[in-house]
Amino acid sequence: MIKSPLDSFGEWTDMSVFLEIKTRTDLASLFVDVPPGFREKQPAQENQENRRTIKYADINVVNVTDNYIRIGAPPTPEALIKREKEAANGPMSIKKQQRERSTSTSGSPTKKSSKKAKKAENRSDFKPTRFGATLRDVTIKASTLCSPTFADNSGRIFMCKVNVEPFGTSGPLIQKTAHRLAVDVCKIEKLEEFAAKAFPKIICARCKQLILSEEYIMTIQCLPDDDFLATTQSADFFCRDSCGASCDPDRHKNVKREELKANPKWLPNEKKVMISYANSIIHKQSVIDGTLIIDDKANIKCAGCKCQLGKIQKNHPDIYCFNQIATTMTAGQKKIQFVDKLNMSQLSIYMAQLILNGCETQSSMKLVIRTLDKVPYMLVWLLDSYVVIANGTLEGLRSEEAEGSVLVPFPAIKLLYKVFNNQTASNDPRANGEDTSVGLIDLPLPCCEMLIELLLRSSLRSPPACRAVGQFFVGYLQIDDKI
Repeated sequence: MIKSPLDSFGEWTDMSVFLEIKTRTDLASLFVDVPPGFREKQPAQENQENRRTIKYADINVVNVTDNYIRIGAPPTPEALIKREKEAANGPMSIKKQQRERSTSTSGSPTKKSSKKAKKAENRSDFKPTRFGATLRDVTIKASTLCSPTFADNSGRIFMCKVNVEPFGTSGPLIQKTAHRLAVDVCKIEKLEEFAAKAFPKIICARCKQLILSEEYIMTIQCLPDDDFLATTQSADFFCRDSCGASCDPDRHKNVKREELKANPKWLPNEKKVMISYANSIIHKQSVIDGTLIIDDKANIKCAGCKCQLGKIQKNHPDIYCFNQIATTMTAGQKKIQFVDKLNMSQLSIYMAQLILNGCETQSSMKLVIRTLDKVPYMLVWLLDSYVVIANGTLEGLRSEEAEGSVLVPFPAIKLLYKVFNNQTASNDPRANGEDTSVGLIDLPLPCCEMLIELLLRSSLRSPPACRAVGQFFVGYLQIDDKI
């Protein structure tokens, strides 16, 4: 099996923890996996006739403080004293034994023996009975904890409600519209920083075939948004930047729309490449001969692997628009990638921007994602445009002051999604165009596949009881590195 770079995203497992903060509610949802070993123990003197387990009834198995989440029985004072003594005496005795062994065999310790000594020093018989994690950038109001229950029938996934607030704010998170989020995610500073590197290079992401001729291309410039050349709120593009009329009615009466010519500032040429957050746009004369195939639907495919890469701009037939996932665009002498496909958070942010921009342009929270051949691939439904997620796995603690694993909350969009097959696509009115309330987005096949993989992996990271709503799965896409 080929190992995916997204495997680091993880999945729900023993001692997993998941925190979800919503902007419209005062209380966040906290889920903690509590393995049976922390909820049951064998009696000291086991009765052969009755081997029942004893439930913990007088201790807090799950403990929450301002920044800590803990599971396991709190250590008794006697256990703490014993642990302190072991910590004080353990390393010294190991060092002494290693020193005696090394001096008895030879006059001076060898490199091999010193390495063994270090391994022995790091190795310990310590078996943690307390596991925990530390939350960064937020504060848990432990006094507000309420509604403790189990989210599954087996009584393993502990769930509760608690108030959580980010640092530096006086109240809950602020709800943001899809338009504001799309603007926030598509940072023009990142585009300008990448464009300043110059020396662009574009290759097929699948077969690595070079597409862009490097003989003349030297500079990169930025477009204001992804749909600037297609619509750009159409009138703004033609009136402000093309004909120079500035919406003068008298001048528009005498000029036909077909006669308007776009301002060269916003178009690529043989020596210039344009980029937006989602696409790279180049002139057809900059393409290496024989590297691309153009079908009858104006879709662009790689001549080497026949993979979908992008499409021809409708109102500019000499301009080719390539998707940043289907192709790999680099800049600078060190060939820095604009979208690092080995970085899960970058991929998630990129996909979130596509969804948010689609919701804004289509004026719908429901979108059908199709390939460039108009084949329905999946349905996504923007459920919450701004939530904060923190997830990870609890780690063993050597002391109550230890941090354990560190959980860094990140903002995300929450989605319901449904993947189509041939049968469901033909029977679902949202997929076959009968539901006019659903917007449509056409993306190259590699981009569709990556979106599905990201959403499925985010579902696997969620608690099992929260992965589905009716016929939909629940997924998340990260929109920034921090809140």
